[in-house]
Amino acid sequence: MEVFTFEKSFLERLKEAEAVLSWEGAVMPASQVRSEWKSYVELKIEPAGWQAIWKIPRVICEDLKLRYPTIVYGYVDQVIFDELKAVFVVTAVQDNDVHLPETNEVSLVELWPTVEQENSALNVDTTAECIDCLRFFYSHVWMPWDKDYDDDRDWVQMHLQARIQLACDLSKNKLSRPLALHMRNLLEEARYIQQRLEYLELDLSDVEAESDDEAVELNDNAPEPARKQSKTGNANASLNASILPVTDLMCLHLRMAIIRSEFEILENPEMRRAYSEMQSNTLKRHMLQRGSGKLRNLEDSLIERSPICHVVTVPAMLQQQIDLLLLAKEQVKSDRHVQLANTLQDVLSICQSNDDIFLSPGKHTIKFLEHLNDNGSLNGLIRPDDVLAPTIELSQLPVVCSSDEDSTLLVISGDYTLSQLVLDCRHVRRGILLRNGTLTMRGCRLMGDGNSSTQEGIVCMPGASVELKSCIVENFAVGISLRPRSSAELGNVQVKSCITGLELLEKTASLNMQGSKCAFDNCKLGIMADGLPLGGGKTDKSLILKQFSELQSYNEDNLLGNCKFNNCSTNIRVFNESEQLLAQRSHKQLFEEDLGSENKENIQAV
Repeated sequence: MEVFTFEKSFLERLKEAEAVLSWEGAVMPASQVRSEWKSYVELKIEPAGWQAIWKIPRVICEDLKLRYPTIVYGYVDQVIFDELKAVFVVTAVQDNDVHLPETNEVSLVELWPTVEQENSALNVDTTAECIDCLRFFYSHVWMPWDKDYDDDRDWVQMHLQARIQLACDLSKNKLSRPLALHMRNLLEEARYIQQRLEYLELDLSDVEAESDDEAVELNDNAPEPARKQSKTGNANASLNASILPVTDLMCLHLRMAIIRSEFEILENPEMRRAYSEMQSNTLKRHMLQRGSGKLRNLEDSLIERSPICHVVTVPAMLQQQIDLLLLAKEQVKSDRHVQLANTLQDVLSICQSNDDIFLSPGKHTIKFLEHLNDNGSLNGLIRPDDVLAPTIELSQLPVVCSSDEDSTLLVISGDYTLSQLVLDCRHVRRGILLRNGTLTMRGCRLMGDGNSSTQEGIVCMPGASVELKSCIVENFAVGISLRPRSSAELGNVQVKSCITGLELLEKTASLNMQGSKCAFDNCKLGIMADGLPLGGGKTDKSLILKQFSELQSYNEDNLLGNCKFNNCSTNIRVFNESEQLLAQRSHKQLFEEDLGSENKENIQAV
């Protein structure tokens, strides 16, 4: 099944969005923007009866404990033009374990009309293009806080041109890499907060409605002496049930206000330029303080200097520091210069191609807005196998974690090595995003939060490859995700307590598990293989297997080695290529959309 795709350029979409808002009134407040889109949508979109794919938002996936992204197929029973929403009836799901209400009220931008329609008389191509234009506007021009904008101010005059310029600058990579990623992360967080706010507010309204209904029922049925006590008890129970959502609402509104104030400053091109210059000057001052203090051409020195080793230590007793330096002496190449540093964040802001970084035991907090690339490495200063020893506490190991709820802990583009580290991913949505090149991991441990249904450990984008030796991946929704044409080589790897241990998202993804020392322990599903041709005229959506050797028979060229499954609810599940909801091209468009925008910036070598 195919969904409509359009090859229009970024600039063409911006011009279309601008044309929709070409209002003749003196002032167009933010509230009028939705009205203009409503009028446009009413002219373009079929009011009912067309088939589409619904890509379920992350917030709903998290609440229903679904994998993200999850897609379902159905038809639009009614378009709610005033709210830019639709009543969507679910008729088919890819995974039979997905249980949803049959009828759902969804945003139009979450729908992708399909090329094949039961009613060929419907003008669905125009409907699809209109939704695509609407989705573009709400993704690149409209901000989540704009709906709260004052109606006595002209939104178009104050923001439209500035937003269009910003969208162009981001798409053409005109902004510095850290600034571009920072702004994208702010936007992604703001849109997630908006979804979460709407969801919590709806939940609170449901609680209040249920409370009122129960109170009325008590008043009608209970005897007079018990009525007051029962009513009070019920109100307190309702209040206690909603304390957490109310607290969440307050925190989310506060965070949204902070993001708004920062983003509205960066929306101004002059302020963006000043921000980039400030970041550059900070780097120069840092380099001067590290050097002899003499004036020199810092830019040339940054480009031309030989690779060095950065040793990062946390405060400790003198003997402990000496022991660490002796351990570093064993690992650092004799011809390398060494630079001591206070924090990993400082080192990441100045390190260059081929630099090696060594971390002492302890917590190393980062908010990294760059790529790790070009043959560098990040290493823990501990004895081999200490990271995997169950008796050693985290405080005695080198732990890398995020300073806040970033979307991804580390983004890697090019060849890179991680060794003897704990990557604490409990506060991020994704541990490692490998865009291209080869990531080598030795003696590492990746930790998820164990609760999220959407959190991923390692994601390999098409063409990338990962090599894991003596590693543990635990407590993720998906431990390792291999996209089409990506590859993984695993040796002595444990994937533990994940919803899905490893997923192969297309038959071109390759997996080599050396020997039989790899194991999937206590996972709900050990390995998920999507889109494999089952052959033999099989029409089942999926097939359950017990041994890796059985899976190999369906894709012998790309599946090598062996593994063990210990206490997994299901060892292997294969989804039939012929029974996919989406054709491969459409699947790629919907499933890689988030990763395509997230952490997207210039990826040229530093």
